[in-house]
Parts: sequence; structure tokens; C-alpha cells
Amino acid sequence: MAIRVNRGDLALGLAFAVLGAGIAIKAAELPTMGKLPVGSGMFPTITGIGMVVFGLVLAVGALLPARGGQASLPSGPMLRWDVVIVLALLAALVLVMPTVGFLVAGTVFAAGAARLGGAGWIGATVFGVLATGALYTVFVHALGVPLPRGILGF
Repeated sequence: MAIRVNRGDLALGLAFAVLGAGIAIKAAELPTMGKLPVGSGMFPTITGIGMVVFGLVLAVGALLPARGGQASLPSGPMLRWDVVIVLALLAALVLVMPTVGFLVAGTVFAAGAARLGGAGWIGATVFGVLATGALYTVFVHALGVPLPRGILGF
């Protein structure tokens, strides 16, 4: 009996693991805070390692048969328009953040993602402002991690 491999999960899992390994390797090169082993590379390193682990879990899961002896393949479209839009928003966030800053780019991204999730314009905007403000406060003021300031200076 041949096992049907979910090629989409296999490819995505391996790509995720490779990208995570690259992030972890580059993050390890970032400077630490004096004699402390932590620094600006701590969170990217943790994220990269997590991406490797969960990417490999997804890839291995794509190779294993589902219960009943046969792998089940997903039904429906492989790519949905809302997923593509969120990925495009994320790419735009990375590209414009150095220019416009974390607060502006993060607010637009979070509000756009919330809007795609079904929130109204007001709710999405409030969520974008509050979520981005909370992240900014935690990273800049609590953890001392600088975020891109952008052309507005904040």
C-alpha cells in the first residue's frame, strides 16, 4: 500500500525549517548586552529555533500516514485570498518599516489583519493602535529593544 504524501505540507515545512535556521544563524551574530548572554538577537534566535522545530514537525507529519492507514489530503483551495493578502501585508510591513517606523507600519498591518478577520473599520483601527502600542511599550521600554523610528521620529 502506497502512502500518499501531502507535498504542500512537506514543502512548506521544509521551507519554514530552512528559513528558521537562517534566522537563528543570523540572530546569533547580533551583539549581546555587555556580559549578559541576552541581547537584540535573543527573540529572533528563539523564533528561528521554533520555526525549525515546527517546520520539521509539519514536514514529518506530511510523510506519516493518517489514522486508518492513508494520509488525508486537504480539501478546498490550497491558497485563499485572505491568506495571500495577509502575507502581502506582512511583506509590505517588512519593506516600509525602516522608512515609516514600527508604530505606523505595525498599526496599518494589525488593522489590516483585523479587518480581514471580520472586524469593522473602527474596531480594526482601535485594535491596530492598541496592539502596536502594547508591542512597542514591551519591546522598547520593558526590554530595551530598539524598534525602527521612521521619518516621523517615533
